[in-house]
Amino acid sequence: MKRLIKKSHFDNVNAMRFLAILAIFSAHAIITYNQQIKVTTLYSDLRQFTANINDAAYSLLFILTGFLNTWSIFEERFIYKKMNVLRFYMRRVFSVLPLYFVAFILGNYIAPFFAGSVNMPSWEKITEWQYLVFIFNFGYEETWNPLLGFTGNMWSIAVSIQFLIVWPFLMDFFRRNETIMFGSLLLVFAGFTWITGGDPAYQFNTLNFIPEFVVGGFVAYISFFKYPSYNRLKENTRRTIGATYLVFIIFMVLRVKILSQFTEIPQFVLHFAEKILVAGALGYFLFEQNFNSNSVLKMAKLKFMTFPGKIAQSLYTYMPLGILVGFITTAFLVDTETLTSVTLLRPFIALFVTFAVSIFSHEYFEKKFLRRKKNYNPTREYNPVGIADVKTKSS
Repeated sequence: MKRLIKKSHFDNVNAMRFLAILAIFSAHAIITYNQQIKVTTLYSDLRQFTANINDAAYSLLFILTGFLNTWSIFEERFIYKKMNVLRFYMRRVFSVLPLYFVAFILGNYIAPFFAGSVNMPSWEKITEWQYLVFIFNFGYEETWNPLLGFTGNMWSIAVSIQFLIVWPFLMDFFRRNETIMFGSLLLVFAGFTWITGGDPAYQFNTLNFIPEFVVGGFVAYISFFKYPSYNRLKENTRRTIGATYLVFIIFMVLRVKILSQFTEIPQFVLHFAEKILVAGALGYFLFEQNFNSNSVLKMAKLKFMTFPGKIAQSLYTYMPLGILVGFITTAFLVDTETLTSVTLLRPFIALFVTFAVSIFSHEYFEKKFLRRKKNYNPTREYNPVGIADVKTKSS
């Protein structure tokens, strides 16, 4: 009987993934159409902060995608001297597409029936053919409408799918010249930013997330091959790591005020610098969580965050459903909306429903596809050599 490969497993990635999902959830679940609540200072500040961490959370998810898939390609090359692109695609088909199409059915054929039951803007649909060929993110605009979130939420999955389609070929073309690939991609991003002028209208364009994919790939690159930069970063002290986290948190809280101080700098330059710095900081956190022994706290030790990370895609997919149920339930329970009902009660109900549906879906729907995914894993037994910092488990 063939034995499956023992692939590298990163304990802290699941916790990081859940933290990102939780940040995205907070930005979308704390919502109201009550104008009196909207103008309050507390609500405005909370919305601003959650919007900031929402952007950082998406960046982290793309970095994790770049890291894990680049590492997977390096690992398969290490075993077989080359990678099987078809198997690579099939593994992603079974892990990504089922829920992507569930969101399509929910958003286009089921959710519209609920549009009239709550006081929300008129129903909108994503263009079907663009959704089905994974390019609707290019024309997508965030409306913060929880109903639209069923399909609108999937813009990031469309970006990831585009990356997964292209990445194996880029990695093969630039084999043993990965640094040239990373540098070339950043030049493409610089050109894109210059042409668009850093206009927020292009924020969902795939080219806008090149820095995240590059940073994730670069972390995998230096870590897999143990380059000198890997050893230097691994030796960072707890004080250095803690200071980096503190500076990043302060920036997230004061982001708007900080950026407003640079009005004389062209918008495209500011956008380029911010994307590179934020992606770099998040990449550093990814590295220290998985490879540095001096971490202030390893997220995997927080067991309550590890399991949700394993069902992160379900949580992300069904998040709009939870938010919709939370919205309707709160409207039924509370005659007049208050800050408490908007910022605490509604998100609590939404989170509970999201978890309940996600766990059910993972157990009785996703696992069927994940089991089939294993049929496309490499079948040669392998214990990572020279990758002692990474735990392994059968997959």
